[in-house]
Amino acid sequence: MRSKTLPLAVAIASILLVAIRPSPAQQDAPIPHGQDRPPNPARSPEEAVAAMTVPDGFTVEVVAAEPDLVNPVAMTFDEKGRIWVTESLEYPRRSPGPGQDRVKVLEDTDGDGRADQFTVFADGLNIPSGVAVGHGGVWVANSPDILFYPNADGDLSPDGPPEVVVTGFGRADTHELPNSLTWGPDGWLYGWNGVFNPSRVEQDGRVYEFTCAIFRIHPITRRFELFCEGTSNPWGIAIDPEGSLFASACVIDHLWHLVETGSYHRQGGPYPPFTWKIESIVDHVHQKRAYCGITYFDSAAYPPEYRDRLYMGNIHGNCINVDSLSRDGASYRGHGEPDFLSANDAWFMPVVQKTGPDGCLYVLDWYDRYHCYQDANRDPAGIDRLKGRLYRVRYRETPRRCGFDLGKASDDALVALLRSPNVYDREIAQRVLTERLMAGGHDPLRARLEAIVASDGFGRKARMHALWVLVSSGPLDPKFHLALLSDEDPTIRAWGVRASGNMGAVDDSIRTRVIALARDPSPDVRLQVAIASRKVAGLDGMATLLDVLGSSGPDPVLPKVVWRNLHPMLDRPEAVSRLGDLLLAADRRWSPELAAILPRVLDRVSAVEGLAAAAVADLARIVIEHGEVDDSSRRAALASIADQVREGRLGGDRLQAIRSALGPIAGRVLADADHPLRPSFARLAALWGDPAARAAVRERFVDPSAAEDERRASLDALIASAGPDAIAAISAVLADPDAGSAPFRGEVLAALGRLDSPRVAEVVLTVYDRLEPETKPRAIALLTQRPSWSKDLLAAIARGEVPGNALNVTQVRTLLQSPDEELAALVRSAWGTVREGRDPAREQVIDRLRDYLDDARGNPVAGRAVFDRVCAQCHQIYGEGQQVGPDLTGNGRGSYEQLLSNLLDPNLVIGASYQGTIVATADGRILTGLLEEDSDDRIVLRLQGGEREVIPRDQIEESRVSPVSLMPENLEEQVTPAELADLIAFLCLDRPPEDPQARPIAGTPAGLIGPRPREGSNE
Repeated sequence: MRSKTLPLAVAIASILLVAIRPSPAQQDAPIPHGQDRPPNPARSPEEAVAAMTVPDGFTVEVVAAEPDLVNPVAMTFDEKGRIWVTESLEYPRRSPGPGQDRVKVLEDTDGDGRADQFTVFADGLNIPSGVAVGHGGVWVANSPDILFYPNADGDLSPDGPPEVVVTGFGRADTHELPNSLTWGPDGWLYGWNGVFNPSRVEQDGRVYEFTCAIFRIHPITRRFELFCEGTSNPWGIAIDPEGSLFASACVIDHLWHLVETGSYHRQGGPYPPFTWKIESIVDHVHQKRAYCGITYFDSAAYPPEYRDRLYMGNIHGNCINVDSLSRDGASYRGHGEPDFLSANDAWFMPVVQKTGPDGCLYVLDWYDRYHCYQDANRDPAGIDRLKGRLYRVRYRETPRRCGFDLGKASDDALVALLRSPNVYDREIAQRVLTERLMAGGHDPLRARLEAIVASDGFGRKARMHALWVLVSSGPLDPKFHLALLSDEDPTIRAWGVRASGNMGAVDDSIRTRVIALARDPSPDVRLQVAIASRKVAGLDGMATLLDVLGSSGPDPVLPKVVWRNLHPMLDRPEAVSRLGDLLLAADRRWSPELAAILPRVLDRVSAVEGLAAAAVADLARIVIEHGEVDDSSRRAALASIADQVREGRLGGDRLQAIRSALGPIAGRVLADADHPLRPSFARLAALWGDPAARAAVRERFVDPSAAEDERRASLDALIASAGPDAIAAISAVLADPDAGSAPFRGEVLAALGRLDSPRVAEVVLTVYDRLEPETKPRAIALLTQRPSWSKDLLAAIARGEVPGNALNVTQVRTLLQSPDEELAALVRSAWGTVREGRDPAREQVIDRLRDYLDDARGNPVAGRAVFDRVCAQCHQIYGEGQQVGPDLTGNGRGSYEQLLSNLLDPNLVIGASYQGTIVATADGRILTGLLEEDSDDRIVLRLQGGEREVIPRDQIEESRVSPVSLMPENLEEQVTPAELADLIAFLCLDRPPEDPQARPIAGTPAGLIGPRPREGSNE
């Protein structure tokens, strides 16, 4: 049976069938990005299920498919077991405004497991990318808006026009729109936004500018907040029985534990100032780095070995991956498990995974040969808009479930469901009970829930869900709240603290208890205290954060969350002075983690305007002299001060005050040749002009037996103090191949950029022929930074001493834009006019090289050496190289065609976060790199070679975004044809060439990859 709305859906699909039939050219399209073989023909839903493999005892069933379901994007279940799905025919349209997309409701009315009634609830939408049901209506992410459709009676017809709850989400990348609307355990509505989708939300005088972030919205007040920031473009939020949030990410590591105020590694784009990023929770990989959807599966419908796992959709792997979890302090570690489902079908795109009313895993399948934005943008008409599937993975004869309405269940029945083995029941019961408590008049229910939380007799999961109902429904009763904060279970205590933060205003007794829990033995509790430190009214946040860290052992997230909440407090002179007083307090507890954060404090206070020199000196003295600070933290603190001096951020009265405070200590340390802090003090003292210290850093720099990190630090001081012996020492080290490793020599070259001397070009050009192949590009990059050096380089090229192709097109473009007219004229005379934007002729270049590579035979082992020389200055692969551009381990190599395009036509598609920034400094340097940090007082660039260049704002004459990629177009001119074949043979393997499991990526010519080392050989 179908509802009266079905003919409309069929009519639209029929029109599209005629309008969007693929042309012969589309049928001959290249291999789609991310797929490892040419796509198989599209399969019918039944054929697709027949091709799938699942563990013994499981079967896959079709719940719905085209024409009833097309282009599904998001999904949720309601209290009647109905399935709400968003469909997008507009994808990948970027322009906002009305469209032909819709929210559809699927129902199984006869209990046979297949949906038989389909109702369009809302239409006129434009790529609706998230849907949630609750609190009297339906919530839809429809960028730039989050919409709320009132539907108090649940009759599948909105009660009125939608409310725009918040607006301001971007549409720059329609793969990264606001998505994954999910009710959190605290009752807020959570969602994701992606890294390449800049958004700006304004609400009640607050402005939120963000890209990759989890946001949340309160269902009653409509308050909008950012929960955490970072990762890439996740699609899905999973919640475990502790109430922790998890996401699966693309391109970068695949699994992340997310905490409020956390700042995580970003796929691209600048970090907020003073970021100390949190990393992923995995050190393993699955098939390919393209994930969509994640859920924590918790249901007795499956055998125990398949429960309490994270299930993630892998769209390039065409499968469902699985990770298990173990605790790691206040965070987790993820562990790879066998795949749960393999579709064996290149069209399978699992965008959402959910546990259904029957306890089975449901998988929503976009079903398209095109997985990535590159294909969608190149050939939008080739997107299949006529297919879509919803599957159920059923274990043996798991019973069907239909014809129920938990929204009408009694309070007693819902409370009983809080202990259900099926997470669907528990979550729906939790939401409905929350709505009833918010409506008022349910005091006996509140008392009963409080009793469940206080007892062990109802089961731990029931206790947690009962607690979440109470936390979600408004302020807690102070007596009950205080009991939570004293519970034996640390997770209950942690949630008591989290509730305090969400409430903001709490009783004095609650606030006192939260402060005391800063020293709780549980890292979970201390983590929530750190997060609440800036949210609970009247709480002394700074003292509380220091207490949290003073009680902390090694932990992957706790120190970073403390720092994220502490550093915004250090924005005024009085705050810095108070920090010093707190650190000297007699009852201050110290830990290695507290000591380790202090160098970051010293870096942060340099940006505080009006801070007296004495306050800076006092803080530095505390860090260096305090008895609880270990030597490693002291070294880091001295390095932080020295970096600020070298970068010009710490000078004048402040530097003199620090010299007065630390000078006597430096004298004693420098007199002791074996003192562990001698190199660190020597570097700092050299920067403030101490002759003995200058001699010490010069001695350390030229000593090949010294540790290279100490030699690098000594070089910084040698250059910054600009003595006459610096050039001679550097020249000697560069000329001697035994004076350091190739990476060290590359870092020496990069550091020379800060030395404004005409002799630099002479020194570099003299040793150029003796440099290692992978170091020569860094020498060229250095010589393009100052006009006088560039003129010497051009003269050397004219004399034949340096090959002309050592300069790439990107560098030539930069030189042509030099304000030095003589330099620009020299470049024009040698290179002529260089196109500013993308060169359309690159397509012909790729065609020509493709023909060559079809008959070439590359050595992937030799290709690694080519990669080290021409690519590793900016890219990592298999953990080696520099992180300037994207990590190529899991990005840009989905197919042979994608690889050729990215290598040989890098300006075809440039992600916003990978656009270079060109900076002209006051001392005449021209620097080009990726923007890593952008603040009011400085910017940080990541240069070729991985060098991190900090530039104070007052030293910037001009800054602009480069219109072209940092990666040059003319790669084929920098290597020989044989080297190009070797390089591409190396990059065409999905693993290192010595790995016996390495296989060619999709479309690789059969003969391109030559012999590889045998397993166990040393070739």
